[in-house]
Formats: sequence, C-alpha cells, structure tokens
Amino acid sequence: MIRHWLLISLMLLTISLPSEGGEPEAEPPELASLFKPADADHLLLVGFEDQSIDRPSIITSASSYRRRGSYSSSTWSKRISDRIAEDYHLQKLAEWPMTAVGVHCVVYRVPEPDSVPEKIRQMGEDKRISVVQKMHLFKTRSHEENDPYFKLQSNIKQMKIDEVHAKATGRSVVIGMIDTGVDSAHPDLTGQIARNENFAAEISPSFTSDKHGTAVAGIMVAKKNNGTGIVGVAPDAKLVALKACWPDRPDSLASVCNSYTLALAVNTAIKAGVNVLNMSLTGPQDTLLEILLNKAVEKGIIVVAADTGHNEANENFPASMAQAIPVQATGQAQDEDSAEKRPVTAPGDKILTTLPHGTYDFISGSSMAAAEMSGIVALMLELKPDLGVDEIKSILHRSAAPEKLGMFSAVNANDAVLALCKSENCTGESLSFAWGDF
Repeated sequence: MIRHWLLISLMLLTISLPSEGGEPEAEPPELASLFKPADADHLLLVGFEDQSIDRPSIITSASSYRRRGSYSSSTWSKRISDRIAEDYHLQKLAEWPMTAVGVHCVVYRVPEPDSVPEKIRQMGEDKRISVVQKMHLFKTRSHEENDPYFKLQSNIKQMKIDEVHAKATGRSVVIGMIDTGVDSAHPDLTGQIARNENFAAEISPSFTSDKHGTAVAGIMVAKKNNGTGIVGVAPDAKLVALKACWPDRPDSLASVCNSYTLALAVNTAIKAGVNVLNMSLTGPQDTLLEILLNKAVEKGIIVVAADTGHNEANENFPASMAQAIPVQATGQAQDEDSAEKRPVTAPGDKILTTLPHGTYDFISGSSMAAAEMSGIVALMLELKPDLGVDEIKSILHRSAAPEKLGMFSAVNANDAVLALCKSENCTGESLSFAWGDF
C-alpha cells in the first residue's frame, strides 16, 4: 500500500512539473536590473546580424518576445552572444531576435569597476557586432493639472475635429501606441483596443492602473456617441497598445521606458502592420531604435512623436528623426524659416481625457498634442491610405496659420481633410476592414 501511494505521488509530481514547452521559468533576480534607472549606466545593448531569423522554423509568431530562456532565436546566435560575453567579461541578461530587421539583440551588464565607454569602444571594433550602445532611458511628456474643475478645454473645436467627423472618423486605420498600458475596461475605451502586449511585465504587470497610456488612448480613440464621457479624435480607429513604459512611482502619471522595452514594442508594431505609430515620449538618440523606426517608415508606417521644443538633439528622440512627425503643444516659439523641420502643433494644455477606473481629468504636455496629431493622421489615412509622411507634413503645416513672435496656431484638422477632399471621396462613407488579424 505504501509503495502504491508513493507511486501515485510521484506521478502527480511529474504531471505538475512544467514541460519543456510549458510555462516559462521564473525570472532570475538579476533581470530586474533591466528596469532600474540606476542600473542603466552599466547596461549595454548589442546587436549582430542573424540571417536565420526570418526562417519559418525559427520565427513562429509576429511578436517573438518571450522571457529569457524561451526566445525564438537560432542556436548560432546564442553561441555568438555567449562568446561575446566571454570575450569581454560581460554578464548576459536577456536576448531576443529583432525580427523586423534581422538582428539578434542582447543586453549585457558591464561589471564594476570596468569602464563602460571603453567596452563600447572595444566592441565597436569587433566585426561580429553591428550595434553596441548604452541602455537609454526615455520619459513620457505630460503632467496632471492641480485643479480638476478647471473650465473644459475646447481642443476638439479648436482644431475643428468635430467638423471632420462628418467626413472621416478613422475607420480602417490601426494606431500603434507605445506607452504605458491602457485600462481597456474604461467605458470610453471598451472595444477600442484591438490588441495589447506588455514588454515591462517584470516591473509593471498591470494595465488597469496605468494613467499615461490610458490618457493618450482616450485622446486618440475614445468612443463617439456612446452617451458618456468624451470623444476621441479618431473614434473609429483601432488601437494596438504596446506597453513599453512603466510609472516611475506607484499611481504616477510620469513614466519611464528604456531602449530594451521600446525596441521590443517597435518591432511588434511593425509586425502587426499598424498604420500610425504614436510615441508620446522623448529621450536621447538611440541607434537601435532608429534602425527599427527607419524600417517602420520604410514599411509605410507614419511615426508621430512628442517634441520637447527645447532643441536639445540628445533629449528629443524620436521626434528628431527626419521621417518622424514631431509634435509640440501650441504656444512654443518656432523658426518660421524652416518649415520642413518645423514641428506641427496641437493643443497641449489642460486636455480632458480618460484615466483608469472610469475616470476623467485634465492632462497637459506634448504627449497629449502628439496623441491628437496621431488621431488627425488616422483621419487623413482613412480618406487616402497611401499618404506618405512628407505629404502629410506639408498638409498639416499649411493648415496651421502663423501667429506673432514666431508661433504657429494648432493644426486645423478640417482644413487638412478638405485639402484631401479635392482629390478623394469625402462623402463620409468609411471603408470596411477586417480585424481578424488582431
């Protein structure tokens, strides 16, 4: 009898253990340093080409991000990453295939007291390595207002978006949002999120309490004519919410991201085939992200980014990219003589939008302006899906009238759409679209 129960116990224990293809193992404690700003100065991102990445036997899904130890990467690439760690005395924390550009990426920790700049110099001369850089930090660009009862802002009327909705509402357009998570249970956002994914789950597993992403999402796609709350700029667009940022402290609007999580999110946005990519955040120029964002532009994705207005090149990426649409809040002085480089503008002061748990509040910052612009771009793409970034910039700039002291008014969305209506059907009949792929 004892042997019988012992055998049953062993069988149950075997059944309870995860199989090789089952649940991933718990994350090692050192992986937490990927998400600690204080540790970023000791982290390196390294990329090298792996021609096997796009083979069907290796890539099994549009989003290949998995936890450490379960990445869909080639055995060859893992051997190379191990050799690099040995050659330069580094600790490997994470690795994954950047499927959109055929590059295998690795995060290494440089042990103290080794010099990080010296490691970068040495590895920059290694012919195996395509990209080597520091881990960069990015921040969302917004702040809450102290007075929640301030008079309602008329940003929708100011840009004449209410007039545009008779012609376009963003139907058939997919907006990718790289930000914090989104409370998809909010009554103004229910059914608006086509897909979500979390690349910062180790430090911030929840979506429901994320303020910044929920606010940005509401500005873009809050439901229209649902008897509650507000209306988004493009209420019939669908949102792919990719969480790459996390609150810098509990219940905070301010959020941070890093090169690692942002790269994973951009790669996923490209694979998802979004039409517009909203990045309401800024940070230093980042080589790996630039490679990915250039690929996104090459694929026809319109990249919209918050612009600080400080003209500090090392703190205004990705808005500083030539093929991005940089967006500032109205009221910031600009150079009238450089229209091609001049940011477009949208209201960014005390914008009423969605917040977690079914609430609303006034939020300010260029993050909000960028969200409004992404919605306007979605309206334009509904009418003319093959619009390129240069044509969009030209139309948006022409719709904003110059004001005194080098300032420009907010984009007039109605004028921008009417410019398209000269050659496109603007009867208000929207295109049909199947969401099965999401």
